[in-house]
Amino acid sequence: MDFILTYLLIPFLKWDYYIIGLVVVLIVACKRLNCPHSFPSIFLKFREVVSRISYKVLISVVLAFKVLASLLATLAQYHVWSSSEFTKLLLNKNVIDLSVLESFSGKLFWIFNNKFGYFLFYSWGRFWMELVVSLLIATAFYLFLLLLRKYKDRLFEKGETEIGFLLALTVGWPNFIIFLLMSFLSAVVISIVRLSLFKKTYTTLGILFLASAFVTILFGGYFIGLLGLVGFRV
Repeated sequence: MDFILTYLLIPFLKWDYYIIGLVVVLIVACKRLNCPHSFPSIFLKFREVVSRISYKVLISVVLAFKVLASLLATLAQYHVWSSSEFTKLLLNKNVIDLSVLESFSGKLFWIFNNKFGYFLFYSWGRFWMELVVSLLIATAFYLFLLLLRKYKDRLFEKGETEIGFLLALTVGWPNFIIFLLMSFLSAVVISIVRLSLFKKTYTTLGILFLASAFVTILFGGYFIGLLGLVGFRV
């Protein structure tokens, strides 16, 4: 088990965000962009295959992947704590005894009211809360895009609201802040340039979402620190 944890599970949990993020961006780019026939045949064949994958399927895959990552992280944490006599105490401690949940109220109290209470509370905050927040933020963003499309339909091509939801879920919270800022700031800048040079007043958002997601996945953590947004992490 220690071998699996050290050489498989920990590296996977370290790089899973980048792996799923870049794969999703690549697939969406292949679906969204028109590739010249001069491209290598293997790339054109790959585009033909992924073009059959719906955005709903991609959203389900990303969500399942994130749930799997959270579950594996929870199991890994349990294994680490159970490997030491000292940390074993944390696996047999009711969090309510420690008054950690004094400020909590409501019907969810019972989840932590057992001997695994502290472990469940720790795992929720460390591995699951970010996933739930990311899903809620992505849903709110999707609803905003639907509302925007209702009044500014020319900003969107087919499927771009779904692309927005997919990429928002993929980058997650708090990297969504960087993704959102980059998407709409770049939309404003490009719209001004297009209006000045080409007299075109509208810029669709799909390509901007892709470019913003790519940069966010690679450098989102850096920008979060640079802009002083570390406090938004959950």
